[in-house]
Amino acid sequence: MEPGPYLEIIPQIYKYWDYHRKLEELLNILRSRKEALNVRYEDTRLRLSTELRFGKQPKQEVKNWFKKVEKIIGEIQSLDNEVGEVKYVSRAFLGKRVYKKIEEIAEVYGEGSFSESLVIDAPSNSGMALPTPELVGEAAVKEKIREYLMGDSICKIGVCGMGGIGKTTIMKHIQNELLREAKFDKVIWVTVSQEFDVFKLQEKIASALREDLSKHEDETIRAAMLSKILESGKRHVLILDDVWKRFFLHDVGIPEPSISNGCKLVLTTRSIQLALSMGCEAIRVVPLSEGDALNLFLNHVGRDVYVPTLKPTLEQVVKQCAGLPLAIIIIGSTMRGEYDVHVWKNALNKLKKQAGSVESMAEEVFGPLKFSYDRLPSSKMKHCFLYCALYPEDFEISKEKLIEYWIVEGLLDEMETRQEMYDEGFSILKRLENNCLLESVSPQYDGDQGRVKMHDVVRDLALHMSPRYLVNAGMQLEELPNEQEWKEDVEKVSLMENRIKEISSDEIIPKCRRISTLLLQNNSLQSIHESFFKLMTGLTILDLSWNVKIKALPNSVSELQNLNALLLHWCSKLEYVPSLSKIRGLKKLDLGYTGIKEVPRGMEMLVHLRYLDLYSGTLREVPAGILPKLSRLQHLRLKRTRDVIVEEVAGLRKLETLQIQFNNLEDYHLYLSRLQPGCLNRYYFHVGINAMSPTYEKYVGFYKLSFCGDSILLPTDIQKVSIRYCHDITSLSDHNSSFKYATDFRYLDISGCIGIECLVSSSSCYNILQSIEKLRLTHLDNFSVLFRGERDRSAASTLPTPTPPGMFSRLKHIQIWRCPKIEKLFWPELVHNLQNLEQIIVSQCEQLVEIISTSDDDEQMNKEEGTDFAIVFALPKLREMSFQDLPQLKCICNIESRMKCNSLEKIEIVNCPKLKRIPLLLPQHDNGQLLPPASLKRIKAYPREWWDSLEWDHPNIKNVLEPYVEFVLDI
Repeated sequence: MEPGPYLEIIPQIYKYWDYHRKLEELLNILRSRKEALNVRYEDTRLRLSTELRFGKQPKQEVKNWFKKVEKIIGEIQSLDNEVGEVKYVSRAFLGKRVYKKIEEIAEVYGEGSFSESLVIDAPSNSGMALPTPELVGEAAVKEKIREYLMGDSICKIGVCGMGGIGKTTIMKHIQNELLREAKFDKVIWVTVSQEFDVFKLQEKIASALREDLSKHEDETIRAAMLSKILESGKRHVLILDDVWKRFFLHDVGIPEPSISNGCKLVLTTRSIQLALSMGCEAIRVVPLSEGDALNLFLNHVGRDVYVPTLKPTLEQVVKQCAGLPLAIIIIGSTMRGEYDVHVWKNALNKLKKQAGSVESMAEEVFGPLKFSYDRLPSSKMKHCFLYCALYPEDFEISKEKLIEYWIVEGLLDEMETRQEMYDEGFSILKRLENNCLLESVSPQYDGDQGRVKMHDVVRDLALHMSPRYLVNAGMQLEELPNEQEWKEDVEKVSLMENRIKEISSDEIIPKCRRISTLLLQNNSLQSIHESFFKLMTGLTILDLSWNVKIKALPNSVSELQNLNALLLHWCSKLEYVPSLSKIRGLKKLDLGYTGIKEVPRGMEMLVHLRYLDLYSGTLREVPAGILPKLSRLQHLRLKRTRDVIVEEVAGLRKLETLQIQFNNLEDYHLYLSRLQPGCLNRYYFHVGINAMSPTYEKYVGFYKLSFCGDSILLPTDIQKVSIRYCHDITSLSDHNSSFKYATDFRYLDISGCIGIECLVSSSSCYNILQSIEKLRLTHLDNFSVLFRGERDRSAASTLPTPTPPGMFSRLKHIQIWRCPKIEKLFWPELVHNLQNLEQIIVSQCEQLVEIISTSDDDEQMNKEEGTDFAIVFALPKLREMSFQDLPQLKCICNIESRMKCNSLEKIEIVNCPKLKRIPLLLPQHDNGQLLPPASLKRIKAYPREWWDSLEWDHPNIKNVLEPYVEFVLDI
């Protein structure tokens, strides 16, 4: 026999021998790589939570990467579990798998190096009802637009009229009506605004369609991709709100609407000529009639004001508003609750004087708006209002960040605490919102204090009232404005949200010694010329945040001796900051998430500092002795600590907000022992080698710790606790936990803790489950039951004891994922406590059989009269119910039970093959016909065969629910 084949096998034998011999070494490498991946995963999550602002959403590639990481971490855990059971002869095969997993994890780790932003603009309300102001007197215009939309002859419509006339309000009402009808498959709303840019518009439309074009920078390629998406065979209405410039649809990637494709385009614009030039049928929105104007005014000023003594003057005030809804609403809100006839007459006189005094095509609306501005009670409030114009048009401004600017600008009175200044800031915002000078935007996530935005006409007024503002925000500029725009008397300059890459030439040195504020955040700056700041001797605010490519600041920054705030947040490659020793008046220094390795020289001289952010993963240490000199600090963030720093932080008696990472329990306990109860308004304590993302104002996270019998110490006012990969805890009742002393506990997140068997096993910790609002349990290998009484601990029973009063009575959200030993989630007595439950998500729990366990004792069950079954579980606030990958799940509740969920919006049931029924109690019409819950929006199911095999409690339920069903695998 030829030796060739044997010689070919020998290298393979040696390779397998290496796998066998080096298994332990390979496993150590794998665990190390896993740890590094975990760190990047958590850091990316924290970064994402920071970037999710101002109406952003994660990029699809980021969401896909998170899924990859979670998948590979689970696979590594499985490999780890196999190690103890592997036979001698199988070590080589296991070693080979470990080796391949090392290669795979390296690849995934590399994919997680996101140099650009993690987010894109959030969907522009596509498919979602928009909040709509009341519509008065525009019925004829609205019906004309609807006629064109529903007919076949007109495919492009231009809704035209001056600013503040109500174009957007009309279209919001129409869009909401279209969503309730079946005429179009998709209704897409995009706000264009004055700063038009093809690239930006493409991004907004794609985002509204849940698509991602961010990988492509060529506008032509993007247009082709967008066109293909929009030509998918579905009929759509594309609403482009506030169009200022003519453009060609094909340049953007918008297919030409036609009778054949059934698609429609609607744009709102101030220019009829623009609408006609784009081939639109123009519909003009005209001012309100006197009767409609008066009716709208009374809706806002209050009808009790319309009394004989005020009636003539009030009607004259309405007349001065010229039938413009925006002016009517703002003036009405401004005068609300005013009953003095002299005040009304004075208001009328001022309004008459405003007429024609404002140079603008929209002087009819500017006059009334200026009256509302003039009526603000203080110059402080007026300056706070004008400051909002520094942001781009239609920008959603974080209230918290806006107030931070007001503080460092000196627009708010200096007070003893930062919280008092925040309170004043929020009260000013409330006044501006009540006067309709700012629009309120709802919070998007936990911890979001809300946002505000300016109507574009109101912003025009604010800019008109601010001649010393240079505002080119959100204009997609790639270089600085030309020299002529930098007038000598300019005081505030906003160039935020542009694409400026460098400031490199001596020619652009602004000769503006009066500039006090320079906002350059969210650009693409890589370098700044040394002489750029040379003449800006009066600069007090410099914001360069979110310039992720800049590596060094020019030394001329050191000479800005009047600087109050230097903001460099998320300049992730920034390594060099010049000496700060001369900037002794600095009150705010933000170096969070920069690339600095050492604190800037001279930082110990900043004795007036109130706000310091040093939360940087690259910063090696904060030298001892610096923090005690910064005794006025109110806000502090630190990434890493040492014993001496813990002691120094504890000595900062004016601190109100603290985010800090403790390396170990000893440091954390040391600080907690020094902490005076109630002195911190906000705190985010991370204990362990990694940081987790805070969402609540009072938060502690434990990561990869061994408590070894130590107590779990917590501040008494704690709101959220995360416990991850702490394997020696069996329940929160262990270790004389101070959970039982928590008075405001709301959110519990436990993940990857092998020892956890239940949440609590002692009556002393019942209060945890009475106050909790959000519960997240993931990757808990031995978790089997939510609650276990003391009498059951020795028997390790999975049967619950009688439900303590109030348990889970405040619970709103529960998520359980990868808990393989849990068999039953809730028991019937407990369900009656879940009256506030809004969301339940259960996924990948291999042994889960029942969501609500079967019980023979029905005495405590609610009886529903007039039905042919015994038990009804009412969950009045439940909005979302999601069950995925539950192979043993047989029932949501037993055969004699139904669930009454009148607020239900979303149902997801995927890969639950043994589940045979969905036990919903549907509402009925007066004639007995079944109806879906009025709130229901969608049902996601998989596979289709499973849906078709379901057993229904009523023959018509399936027909009622079928229109809401989508059959998808990847949810």
